[in-house]
Amino acid sequence: MASSSALLFLSGIAVYGIMLLLPLYLQQLRGMSALGAGMFLIPQGLGTLGSRTLAGKLSDTIGSRAVALAGFGIVGLATIPFALSTDGTNTWFLMAVLLVRGFGLGAIVMPLMVASYQGLQPADIPHSSIITRTAQQLGGSFGTALLAVILQTALVARAADGRAGAAAAFDVAFWWSIGFAGLAVVLAFTLPGRPSRATASD
Repeated sequence: MASSSALLFLSGIAVYGIMLLLPLYLQQLRGMSALGAGMFLIPQGLGTLGSRTLAGKLSDTIGSRAVALAGFGIVGLATIPFALSTDGTNTWFLMAVLLVRGFGLGAIVMPLMVASYQGLQPADIPHSSIITRTAQQLGGSFGTALLAVILQTALVARAADGRAGAAAAFDVAFWWSIGFAGLAVVLAFTLPGRPSRATASD
């Protein structure tokens, strides 16, 4: 359960931390309104919705480790285009990337919750549920605060460079987010692998 809780903490950063960066990036650097930025993020939600059910089924068949590895890997890789984007980067391309990123996000939480319950007695499951949910919420709060500090520090350091400095500051924050996803990929190797037939039949 320790590895699941740690990964749920990182998933909170991946989910909530980046949700601070993306709207700010879209409004400040791509000139979108608040409504436009919200509409732009719809593909990520659709991707998340589309992969949740599949992630649950795959967790039962191939194991939590493989699903979580794929989920965090997709999230990290799909964030890279934002760190490398310029004013000329196609908007539709970024929306497609968000759809893929959402697919990865939807594949993260379910296998981690499944892994956190494996091997527990029925009486221990409510305690596990509280711990894992708390870990995810703390990760979201920590990730949002940390990425906000990183972004603000980078913005101040590059204030003299104007718009180019602001773009570079967002790049720094995005790369930090990618780094957290990479750390999660490493930790995901500690999750349970393919469930045994006896466990699956139970």
